Amino acid sequence: MTALLFALASALAWGISDFLGGYLSRRLRTITVIALSQMCGLAAIVCACALTGKGFPSETASLFAFGAGLTGAAGLGAFYQALSIGTISLVAPLAATGVVVPVLAGLLAGEAVGLIGIAGMFCAMSGVILASISNPGPHQRLSVEVQAHRASIILAILAAIGFGAFFTLFHTAATEGLLEAALVQRITSVALLGSAWIIMTWRDRQSLEAHPAPGQLSPRSIWVMVGMVITGVFDMLANILYGEASITGLLSLTAMVSSLYPVITVLLARFVLLERLGGLQQTGVGLALVGIVLISLK
Repeated sequence: MTALLFALASALAWGISDFLGGYLSRRLRTITVIALSQMCGLAAIVCACALTGKGFPSETASLFAFGAGLTGAAGLGAFYQALSIGTISLVAPLAATGVVVPVLAGLLAGEAVGLIGIAGMFCAMSGVILASISNPGPHQRLSVEVQAHRASIILAILAAIGFGAFFTLFHTAATEGLLEAALVQRITSVALLGSAWIIMTWRDRQSLEAHPAPGQLSPRSIWVMVGMVITGVFDMLANILYGEASITGLLSLTAMVSSLYPVITVLLARFVLLERLGGLQQTGVGLALVGIVLISLK
Protein backbone atom coordinates (compact mmCIF):
# COMPACT_ATOMS: atom_id res chain seq x y z
CA MET A 1 0.00 0.00 0.00
CA THR A 2 2.88 2.39 0.78
CA ALA A 3 4.36 1.82 -2.68
CA LEU A 4 0.95 2.52 -4.24
CA LEU A 5 0.68 5.83 -2.38
CA PHE A 6 4.13 6.87 -3.56
CA ALA A 7 3.18 5.93 -7.13
CA LEU A 8 -0.07 7.90 -6.89
CA ALA A 9 1.84 10.90 -5.53
CA SER A 10 4.30 10.70 -8.42
CA ALA A 11 1.40 10.63 -10.92
CA LEU A 12 -0.06 13.70 -9.21
CA ALA A 13 3.28 15.55 -9.33
CA TRP A 14 3.89 14.62 -12.98
CA GLY A 15 0.35 15.63 -13.89
CA ILE A 16 0.78 19.07 -12.31
CA SER A 17 4.19 19.51 -13.95
CA ASP A 18 2.85 18.56 -17.39
CA PHE A 19 -0.15 20.84 -16.99
CA LEU A 20 1.99 23.85 -16.11
CA GLY A 21 4.61 22.99 -18.72
CA GLY A 22 1.97 22.63 -21.41
CA TYR A 23 0.35 25.91 -20.41
CA LEU A 24 3.67 27.76 -20.51
CA SER A 25 4.50 26.19 -23.86
CA ARG A 26 1.53 28.02 -25.37
CA ARG A 27 3.28 31.34 -24.77
CA LEU A 28 6.95 30.37 -24.85
CA ARG A 29 9.18 28.29 -27.09
CA THR A 30 8.91 24.63 -26.16
CA ILE A 31 12.66 24.11 -25.79
CA THR A 32 12.82 27.14 -23.47
CA VAL A 33 10.16 25.69 -21.17
CA ILE A 34 11.75 22.25 -21.10
CA ALA A 35 15.34 23.42 -20.59
CA LEU A 36 14.67 26.06 -17.91
CA SER A 37 12.26 23.88 -15.94
CA GLN A 38 14.79 21.03 -15.99
CA MET A 39 17.41 23.42 -14.64
CA CYS A 40 15.06 24.33 -11.78
CA GLY A 41 14.65 20.65 -11.01
CA LEU A 42 18.42 20.22 -10.99
CA ALA A 43 18.77 23.04 -8.48
CA ALA A 44 16.22 21.32 -6.24
CA ILE A 45 17.95 17.92 -6.29
CA VAL A 46 21.36 19.52 -5.71
CA CYS A 47 19.98 21.22 -2.58
CA ALA A 48 18.40 17.95 -1.42
CA CYS A 49 21.67 16.06 -1.85
CA ALA A 50 23.63 18.80 -0.07
CA LEU A 51 21.25 18.77 2.90
CA THR A 52 21.30 14.98 3.21
CA GLY A 53 25.00 14.55 2.49
CA LYS A 54 24.40 12.43 -0.60
CA GLY A 55 26.86 12.31 -3.47
CA PHE A 56 27.20 10.28 -6.63
CA PRO A 57 26.23 6.58 -6.80
CA SER A 58 28.45 3.69 -7.85
CA GLU A 59 29.70 3.44 -11.42
CA THR A 60 27.05 0.86 -12.34
CA ALA A 61 24.19 2.88 -10.85
CA SER A 62 25.57 6.02 -12.48
CA LEU A 63 25.49 4.34 -15.89
CA PHE A 64 21.84 3.39 -15.43
CA ALA A 65 21.02 6.90 -14.17
CA PHE A 66 22.89 8.38 -17.13
CA GLY A 67 20.82 6.21 -19.45
CA ALA A 68 17.65 7.30 -17.67
CA GLY A 69 18.65 10.93 -18.15
CA LEU A 70 19.29 10.46 -21.86
CA THR A 71 16.13 8.48 -22.58
CA GLY A 72 13.96 10.69 -20.37
CA ALA A 73 15.21 13.88 -22.01
CA ALA A 74 14.85 12.40 -25.49
CA GLY A 75 11.35 11.19 -24.69
CA LEU A 76 10.35 14.57 -23.28
CA GLY A 77 11.70 16.43 -26.29
CA ALA A 78 9.97 14.08 -28.73
CA PHE A 79 6.72 14.33 -26.77
CA TYR A 80 6.57 18.13 -26.76
CA GLN A 81 7.64 18.30 -30.39
CA ALA A 82 4.91 15.82 -31.31
CA LEU A 83 2.33 17.94 -29.49
CA SER A 84 3.49 21.04 -31.33
CA ILE A 85 2.90 19.52 -34.78
CA GLY A 86 0.17 16.97 -34.03
CA THR A 87 -2.98 16.63 -31.97
CA ILE A 88 -3.36 15.41 -28.42
CA SER A 89 -5.88 12.79 -29.49
CA LEU A 90 -3.09 11.06 -31.42
CA VAL A 91 0.02 11.95 -29.42
CA ALA A 92 -0.98 11.50 -25.77
CA PRO A 93 -2.39 7.95 -26.01
CA LEU A 94 0.64 6.76 -27.96
CA ALA A 95 3.14 8.36 -25.58
CA ALA A 96 1.32 6.92 -22.55
CA THR A 97 1.81 3.37 -23.82
CA GLY A 98 5.50 3.62 -22.92
CA VAL A 99 4.61 2.14 -19.52
CA VAL A 100 4.47 -1.23 -21.28
CA VAL A 101 8.30 -1.32 -21.16
CA PRO A 102 8.72 -1.38 -17.35
CA VAL A 103 5.63 -3.57 -16.95
CA LEU A 104 7.15 -6.19 -19.24
CA ALA A 105 10.52 -5.77 -17.52
CA GLY A 106 8.91 -6.48 -14.17
CA LEU A 107 7.00 -9.50 -15.44
CA LEU A 108 10.09 -10.91 -17.15
CA ALA A 109 11.97 -10.48 -13.86
CA GLY A 110 9.48 -12.87 -12.27
CA GLU A 111 7.13 -10.45 -10.48
CA ALA A 112 3.90 -12.21 -9.47
CA VAL A 113 1.13 -9.77 -10.38
CA GLY A 114 -1.91 -12.03 -10.34
CA LEU A 115 -5.21 -11.78 -12.23
CA ILE A 116 -6.48 -8.87 -10.13
CA GLY A 117 -3.28 -6.91 -10.71
CA ILE A 118 -3.40 -7.60 -14.45
CA ALA A 119 -7.05 -6.48 -14.57
CA GLY A 120 -6.09 -3.32 -12.69
CA MET A 121 -3.25 -2.56 -15.12
CA PHE A 122 -5.59 -3.10 -18.07
CA CYS A 123 -8.20 -0.73 -16.61
CA ALA A 124 -5.55 1.88 -15.74
CA MET A 125 -3.94 1.77 -19.20
CA SER A 126 -7.33 1.96 -20.91
CA GLY A 127 -8.25 4.87 -18.66
CA VAL A 128 -5.10 6.79 -19.55
CA ILE A 129 -5.75 6.36 -23.28
CA LEU A 130 -9.43 7.34 -23.08
CA ALA A 131 -8.77 10.28 -20.76
CA SER A 132 -6.17 11.62 -23.17
CA ILE A 133 -8.51 11.61 -26.17
CA SER A 134 -9.92 15.00 -27.09
CA ASN A 135 -12.73 15.76 -29.48
CA PRO A 136 -11.21 17.66 -32.43
CA GLY A 137 -13.38 19.94 -34.51
CA PRO A 138 -14.12 19.48 -38.20
CA HIS A 139 -11.16 21.61 -39.28
CA GLN A 140 -8.81 19.61 -37.06
CA ARG A 141 -10.11 16.33 -38.49
CA LEU A 142 -9.61 17.64 -41.99
CA SER A 143 -6.10 18.77 -41.12
CA VAL A 144 -5.25 15.38 -39.69
CA GLU A 145 -6.61 13.59 -42.76
CA VAL A 146 -4.77 15.85 -45.19
CA GLN A 147 -1.40 15.99 -43.43
CA ALA A 148 -1.64 12.49 -41.88
CA HIS A 149 0.59 13.77 -39.07
CA ARG A 150 3.04 10.99 -39.78
CA ALA A 151 5.86 12.87 -38.15
CA SER A 152 3.88 13.42 -34.93
CA ILE A 153 2.95 9.74 -34.74
CA ILE A 154 6.58 8.69 -35.16
CA LEU A 155 7.68 11.20 -32.52
CA ALA A 156 4.95 10.00 -30.12
CA ILE A 157 6.15 6.41 -30.51
CA LEU A 158 9.73 7.55 -29.87
CA ALA A 159 8.50 9.43 -26.79
CA ALA A 160 6.77 6.27 -25.53
CA ILE A 161 9.99 4.28 -25.95
CA GLY A 162 11.96 7.02 -24.20
CA PHE A 163 9.54 7.23 -21.26
CA GLY A 164 9.39 3.45 -20.93
CA ALA A 165 13.18 3.17 -20.95
CA PHE A 166 13.38 5.95 -18.35
CA PHE A 167 10.98 4.13 -16.01
CA THR A 168 13.02 0.94 -16.25
CA LEU A 169 16.53 2.42 -16.09
CA PHE A 170 15.77 4.85 -13.27
CA HIS A 171 14.25 2.05 -11.19
CA THR A 172 17.47 0.04 -11.54
CA ALA A 173 19.67 3.04 -10.69
CA ALA A 174 17.53 4.03 -7.70
CA THR A 175 18.00 0.68 -5.98
CA GLU A 176 21.52 1.76 -4.99
CA GLY A 177 20.57 5.27 -3.90
CA LEU A 178 17.52 7.27 -4.84
CA LEU A 179 18.74 10.86 -4.48
CA GLU A 180 22.12 9.98 -5.96
CA ALA A 181 20.48 8.42 -9.03
CA ALA A 182 18.15 11.40 -9.39
CA LEU A 183 21.13 13.76 -9.30
CA VAL A 184 22.96 11.98 -12.13
CA GLN A 185 19.77 11.60 -14.15
CA ARG A 186 18.94 15.30 -13.92
CA ILE A 187 22.50 16.45 -14.66
CA THR A 188 22.37 14.36 -17.83
CA SER A 189 19.00 15.69 -18.97
CA VAL A 190 19.99 19.30 -18.26
CA ALA A 191 23.25 18.88 -20.19
CA LEU A 192 21.37 17.48 -23.19
CA LEU A 193 18.35 19.79 -23.20
CA GLY A 194 20.33 22.84 -22.09
CA SER A 195 22.77 22.37 -24.95
CA ALA A 196 19.89 22.03 -27.40
CA TRP A 197 18.33 25.22 -26.01
CA ILE A 198 21.56 27.20 -26.33
CA ILE A 199 22.19 25.99 -29.88
CA MET A 200 18.61 26.68 -31.01
CA THR A 201 18.55 30.09 -29.34
CA TRP A 202 21.84 31.06 -30.98
CA ARG A 203 20.67 29.78 -34.36
CA ASP A 204 17.33 31.59 -34.25
CA ARG A 205 18.48 34.74 -32.49
CA GLN A 206 18.54 37.02 -35.51
CA SER A 207 15.26 35.77 -36.97
CA LEU A 208 13.51 36.08 -33.61
CA GLU A 209 14.76 39.61 -33.16
CA ALA A 210 13.67 40.55 -36.66
CA HIS A 211 10.31 38.79 -36.38
CA PRO A 212 9.28 38.51 -32.71
CA ALA A 213 6.46 36.07 -32.04
CA PRO A 214 3.19 37.89 -31.28
CA GLY A 215 1.91 37.57 -27.74
CA GLN A 216 4.98 35.67 -26.60
CA LEU A 217 5.85 36.06 -22.94
CA SER A 218 9.31 36.78 -21.64
CA PRO A 219 11.06 34.03 -19.61
CA ARG A 220 12.04 36.82 -17.20
CA SER A 221 8.42 37.51 -16.22
CA ILE A 222 7.92 36.79 -12.51
CA TRP A 223 4.89 34.57 -13.11
CA VAL A 224 6.68 32.66 -15.84
CA MET A 225 9.66 32.13 -13.54
CA VAL A 226 7.39 30.85 -10.77
CA GLY A 227 5.73 28.51 -13.24
CA MET A 228 9.10 27.24 -14.43
CA VAL A 229 10.22 26.54 -10.86
CA ILE A 230 7.02 24.65 -10.00
CA THR A 231 7.19 22.67 -13.24
CA GLY A 232 10.80 21.65 -12.71
CA VAL A 233 10.54 20.93 -8.98
CA PHE A 234 7.37 18.86 -9.34
CA ASP A 235 8.92 16.88 -12.20
CA MET A 236 11.96 16.16 -10.04
CA LEU A 237 9.71 15.28 -7.07
CA ALA A 238 7.75 12.88 -9.29
CA ASN A 239 10.98 11.13 -10.30
CA ILE A 240 11.95 10.61 -6.65
CA LEU A 241 8.46 9.44 -5.64
CA TYR A 242 8.35 6.99 -8.53
CA GLY A 243 11.81 5.69 -7.66
CA GLU A 244 10.76 5.10 -4.05
CA ALA A 245 7.56 3.38 -5.18
CA SER A 246 9.36 1.08 -7.61
CA ILE A 247 11.92 0.11 -4.97
CA THR A 248 9.40 -0.68 -2.23
CA GLY A 249 6.81 -2.30 -4.51
CA LEU A 250 6.53 -4.22 -7.76
CA LEU A 251 7.97 -2.38 -10.75
CA SER A 252 5.16 -3.53 -13.05
CA LEU A 253 2.39 -2.21 -10.78
CA THR A 254 4.02 0.98 -9.52
CA ALA A 255 5.08 2.01 -13.03
CA MET A 256 1.50 1.54 -14.22
CA VAL A 257 0.07 3.69 -11.41
CA SER A 258 2.73 6.38 -11.91
CA SER A 259 1.80 6.53 -15.60
CA LEU A 260 -1.67 7.82 -14.70
CA TYR A 261 -0.37 11.41 -14.85
CA PRO A 262 -2.31 12.26 -18.07
CA VAL A 263 -5.52 11.78 -16.07
CA ILE A 264 -4.34 14.42 -13.58
CA THR A 265 -3.49 16.80 -16.42
CA VAL A 266 -6.94 16.33 -17.98
CA LEU A 267 -8.67 16.97 -14.65
CA LEU A 268 -6.61 20.12 -14.05
CA ALA A 269 -7.56 21.39 -17.49
CA ARG A 270 -11.19 20.75 -16.60
CA PHE A 271 -11.21 22.57 -13.26
CA VAL A 272 -8.55 25.25 -13.83
CA LEU A 273 -9.06 26.13 -17.49
CA LEU A 274 -12.73 25.07 -17.43
CA GLU A 275 -12.26 22.75 -20.38
CA ARG A 276 -15.11 20.29 -20.77
CA LEU A 277 -14.53 16.58 -20.45
CA GLY A 278 -15.97 14.50 -23.26
CA GLY A 279 -17.76 11.23 -22.69
CA LEU A 280 -14.64 9.20 -23.48
CA GLN A 281 -12.55 11.31 -21.11
CA GLN A 282 -15.02 10.83 -18.25
CA THR A 283 -15.04 7.10 -18.91
CA GLY A 284 -11.25 7.12 -18.93
CA VAL A 285 -11.02 8.84 -15.54
CA GLY A 286 -13.47 6.29 -14.13
CA LEU A 287 -11.51 3.35 -15.55
CA ALA A 288 -8.27 4.75 -14.16
CA LEU A 289 -9.80 4.95 -10.68
CA VAL A 290 -11.08 1.39 -10.96
CA GLY A 291 -7.62 0.30 -12.04
CA ILE A 292 -6.07 1.93 -8.96
CA VAL A 293 -8.53 0.12 -6.66
CA LEU A 294 -7.80 -3.24 -8.30
CA ILE A 295 -4.05 -2.72 -8.14
CA SER A 296 -4.30 -1.77 -4.45
CA LEU A 297 -5.98 -5.12 -3.80
CA LYS A 298 -2.88 -6.93 -5.06
